[in-house]
Amino acid sequence: MRKHPPLPEPDVPPSTDNFVSQHAIQHMREIRAELAERRLESLKLYRAMSHQEEFHKCMASERIVLGGNRGGKSLAVAVEAARAVTGQDPYGKYPKADGNLAIVGRNWPHIGLVIYPILFKAGAFRIIKDGDTWRAALPGDDRALTKPAPPLIPPRLVKDMSWVLKNAGYLNKVELTTGWTIWCFSSEGEPPQGYQADLIWLDEDLNNERWVGECQARLADRKGRFVWSAMPHSKNDALLGLCERADKEAELGKESPLIKKFTFRFLDNAHIDNEEKQKNIERWSALGVEEVRMRAEGEFTTESTLMYPTFNTSVHIHRREDLPGGVVPPDWTRYVAIDPGHTVMAAVFGAVPPDEKFLLIYDELYVRQCNSLIFGEQFASKAAEQHFHNFIIDMHGGMLRDLGSGRLPHELYSEELKKRNIRSMMSGYSFTPGSDDIPARTALVRQMLHIRGDGTTRLKILEGACPNLLREIKRYRKKTTTVNGQVYVTDEPQSRGEVHAVQTLEYLCAYEPKYHAPPKDFGPEPWWVKWLADKRRRQGSQDSCIILGPIGEKRG
Repeated sequence: MRKHPPLPEPDVPPSTDNFVSQHAIQHMREIRAELAERRLESLKLYRAMSHQEEFHKCMASERIVLGGNRGGKSLAVAVEAARAVTGQDPYGKYPKADGNLAIVGRNWPHIGLVIYPILFKAGAFRIIKDGDTWRAALPGDDRALTKPAPPLIPPRLVKDMSWVLKNAGYLNKVELTTGWTIWCFSSEGEPPQGYQADLIWLDEDLNNERWVGECQARLADRKGRFVWSAMPHSKNDALLGLCERADKEAELGKESPLIKKFTFRFLDNAHIDNEEKQKNIERWSALGVEEVRMRAEGEFTTESTLMYPTFNTSVHIHRREDLPGGVVPPDWTRYVAIDPGHTVMAAVFGAVPPDEKFLLIYDELYVRQCNSLIFGEQFASKAAEQHFHNFIIDMHGGMLRDLGSGRLPHELYSEELKKRNIRSMMSGYSFTPGSDDIPARTALVRQMLHIRGDGTTRLKILEGACPNLLREIKRYRKKTTTVNGQVYVTDEPQSRGEVHAVQTLEYLCAYEPKYHAPPKDFGPEPWWVKWLADKRRRQGSQDSCIILGPIGEKRG
């Protein structure tokens, strides 16, 4: 049988165990480059200074960061925002994905010059190579060996960006691959409503203070957090109010405060050498002491702009325990000054002791959306069983005719007092006009606030009695004018805004209250007083003539 010729053995392909394609090699190179790039990301290299780290680990829902120039406040808050939107916050304050960040700047140039570069461009801080790795540059490192750090928010995480004006850097909206959305706003516009936020960052002073309240309202649904970083320009009452809240919480010593204030000093920045610090201090000193305090120390400089900078709660607050039973004695002379108004009606109650050593403001009325009927009810509740020497009113407000009834407010107020039988010794059911001389009455308030040689003062406010007056007097400012770009402070008070209670205080001080002994109360009237009054009334209804003869009819 013929055999089949042997077949040649097929060629066996070489083993693929050690074979890597060019595509795989290129892919691995890309992975290695990506890993090296991620190791170089700014958030991994960032090292906070001690005061910045205190800010980062604070769990308060509201944080205020005050600081002068180059104090490190903008970098700290920018890192906080970048950690939040990239899901890298080490303290777990924010959701890892699908969050909302709202950033409010002073205006659109501020967004383009500060916010966009610090978040999305290189150079928020500097880094240096240390062996085979990179780290944040430290004080003392050779600056020539350093380079700008990559952007705080890596480009790989940016999904989409929209602009108001791209070539100027006016960023409007950023969508990230983490699901977070960043919105940027200018405080020159109206605050948007209806959105929800996990973090809101206000940077520097605002043109419209209504942004603060609206932004705080946007945090409720997501239990978000609020951060405001600013140089203390002392122009914004909203910032002052938040700082006062933070100071009060600090005084109470709460373990978990709702709001906390941080102050970053220019001199505490170890990354600026001492020579440069000295140069800046000398430059700012040439502009005045207040400029140094604001830019170097991060302190509010309100002394030159406040109407009553000498007011001090430690001196001008009268403790309740110093009064018998915690109330004003009945033998003190009482006065009331009233600022009528519909939007806000304010009144302050003052009392002068027999020795006339001081005027004590012991109560207040502060009623929003007020009319004469509401005034009468509220005033009656405050004035019950009190004897007043005089009622003083802002007659300018009292002469603004009511559009509905066509009546004058001071007439309507007088009628309400008469209905409730509330009167004063001097003005009865009516009012004494307050002083129209604004410089004179403000000078009298300053004079009464002056601390005498024995440490006492002529004007005091009862502890816990007048919260609205205290709030206003701490923020009552002078008018400022701008000439050729330079701001000048005048001696006139700024009458716009909530200055109602403090102006009633001015009217009361301008009256220069004195002590007048109130009428003595001898208790209930004896029975014969009413009997005698009835007898006289009966006699008055009869003919008072006495005829000593017969009465006849008169004939033609």
